[in-house]
Amino acid sequence: MAPRSMPDAEPQVPSGRGGPGLLQRAFLAIEALADGPRAAADVARVLDVNRSTALRLMEELVATGYVQRDARTKRYANVTTRFYALVANNDDHADWSDVVDPLLAELRDEFGEAGIMGVPANGTMVYLAFFPSAHLVAVRERLGTTRPMHCSALGKAYLAALSAHTLDAELALLTFRGGTDLAARGPIELRERLGLGRARGYAVDRNETFDGGTCVAAPVFIGRSLVGAVGLSGPSSRFDDDRIRTIGERLVEVTRRLGGHHR
Repeated sequence: MAPRSMPDAEPQVPSGRGGPGLLQRAFLAIEALADGPRAAADVARVLDVNRSTALRLMEELVATGYVQRDARTKRYANVTTRFYALVANNDDHADWSDVVDPLLAELRDEFGEAGIMGVPANGTMVYLAFFPSAHLVAVRERLGTTRPMHCSALGKAYLAALSAHTLDAELALLTFRGGTDLAARGPIELRERLGLGRARGYAVDRNETFDGGTCVAAPVFIGRSLVGAVGLSGPSSRFDDDRIRTIGERLVEVTRRLGGHHR
């Protein structure tokens, strides 16, 4: 008689005693999905567990509504909108939309380009507000879109406003994946670009995230808290050097209304 196969199991490691516990793994899985949809096997490699354990964990997260599974690809992804309320209800960042939305609408109407607000999440910037352009040819985005922090104007504006210690920690999390050949490919190159953005108060992504698209962004402080960045985005054909400078200086001016640019 053939030996009975044993179920695919993994020793349970108590939290804080040699390995992460279930709650820690759940958060690590959510952070991993911030880079994009992943199969259970990918999550298993990130968490250093077997596939059965990863599947059980992902199904638990699906049950909470914070993660969803694509029936066709069998890949898991964060349900980004479920996290908006957690961010927006933070005491330090309360009523973001009441102050940021009018500013973005004003900028969109003034320059005719799409207005965006993004907040940091695991090496990316997540769009929490988007005001579309009225132009027929324009950048079309949606709430919950994520962009790599190292190449997007929103991400570079946010990073340039961090303290030196916090910036070191944030750069250590970046993978430098994504973007075009014009994007920074390592921390040394990115630091040089951040220095320029810090000096002028705004950051620029010209064909770095994707070909043909340009974004100009400035960091946003509400009170004394750095919460993210706002920017204007559109086809690169409409963003020459003079217009980029005009938009950048205007962004610096209007974002100061939200609490000042603390460096």
